[in-house]
Amino acid sequence: MTIKDIARECGCAVGTVSRVLNNKDYVSDVTRQKVLDAVNRHGFVPNKNAKELRANSKTIAIIVKGISNIHLEGILEIILSKLENYPYNASVAVVDEYGNEAQRAYTVLCERKPLGMIFLGGNPERYSEIFKFITIPCILISSEPERQEYENLSSICTDDFQASLFIARYLIKNGHSKIGVIGGDLSHSDQAQQRYDGFMEAVGLAGLDFDFERQYASTRYSLEGGAAAAEELMKKFPELTAIFAMSDTMAIGAVRKLREMGYSVPDDISVAGFDGLPISEYYCPRITTVRQSKETLAVQGLKALVSCIEKKSSAVHKMIPFEFIEGESVRKI
Repeated sequence: MTIKDIARECGCAVGTVSRVLNNKDYVSDVTRQKVLDAVNRHGFVPNKNAKELRANSKTIAIIVKGISNIHLEGILEIILSKLENYPYNASVAVVDEYGNEAQRAYTVLCERKPLGMIFLGGNPERYSEIFKFITIPCILISSEPERQEYENLSSICTDDFQASLFIARYLIKNGHSKIGVIGGDLSHSDQAQQRYDGFMEAVGLAGLDFDFERQYASTRYSLEGGAAAAEELMKKFPELTAIFAMSDTMAIGAVRKLREMGYSVPDDISVAGFDGLPISEYYCPRITTVRQSKETLAVQGLKALVSCIEKKSSAVHKMIPFEFIEGESVRKI
């Protein structure tokens, strides 16, 4: 079976099949699905060493969603270090924050024939029409599955909902009622949605109003994104007294931009983050945040995946506790 055979069977050009396998645009959804079905049906591997890979693969694929997420980069570094103690190689692929992690994972599956997959950030369940073809053991690290219906999909994460609820209640307890939110695109990120839902739970419990159009700014999990979002929020809603950023990176970027705009943090406006990055402890002011244990996420996540690969263990789902860090970036009104 060759790429020409796949193209002939699907009634399309070789270039179209190639674009599907490499997760490129300019292919209709109908044609893309037809190609994926044919590839899966025939077990097609677009690699000259396909037979060798199929027989001898000792690879664990790692799909990272987000090209500038410092928190995920830290988890990845620990995983790669710990993998040295296992008889496996790592194959790392990075997907844009607005990309399709399931499609990228399927391409990696066809090319590398890994024994298992780690998804750092993102959730391939969102693309079930593709993820259903990935039947090897997989684990979400730092993200929570939507339904836990896939027998091959485990997860280990912090409770994003509860952690965001805690941060929001802390801001409200300190007298803040006009709070802006800097977060990810809710249509592309389950994690951002969970953190937003936790925040809104606190807002509802406190009986506060929240105007999504004026008080929410969607951006990438980066310093630049946080800075741009802070400027956007202050222009749309200058009455804000606090900002909740869905990552410490965003929070630090926001503080920098607020200072450039003439605001003092926390005297004029308070800022809270998420993740508990080491840099947040040394930034001035120290960022008030919730810490996720990168070490626990990486070590326990890898251990669970290896158990599923080697012992055929059932999928597991674990929540690890978060730690509140009271920094200097939030003041009491």
